Amino acid sequence: MNNYYSSNPTFYVGIDCIIFGFNEGELSLLLLKRNFQPAMGEWSLMGGFVQQGESVDNAAKRVLAELTGLENVYMEQVGSFGEVERDPGERVISVAYYALININEYDRELVHQHNAYWVNINELPPLIFDHPQMVKQARELM
Repeated sequence: MNNYYSSNPTFYVGIDCIIFGFNEGELSLLLLKRNFQPAMGEWSLMGGFVQQGESVDNAAKRVLAELTGLENVYMEQVGSFGEVERDPGERVISVAYYALININEYDRELVHQHNAYWVNINELPPLIFDHPQMVKQARELM
């Protein structure tokens, strides 16, 4: 049976978090300016990779906590995104999650360290890769 697995390719499994918040009655999205390649300096959702021994749900919770300092936040899976060329760095299949948080209750220092900013949902800048599709699908679930 081991030969069956080793004879097939392996891929990265990514997590992308779509973090919504209300600000003065308007919906905002937490975005970051990437500080690494590919797409350094461009707008992105917060993400990461599923680690050894970690479920995709727990990876999403970890990514959210690493960015905002918030734990025990309800998150819902948006879907999986697996186009072959979706990430120019490597072959990555991403599972997207969304959360709606109180825009006044998060660790501002952590957010600042990640070069992240709240952006009004009606004024979004161009996002990398397939992140616009992820945001669109998340909004349809809200």
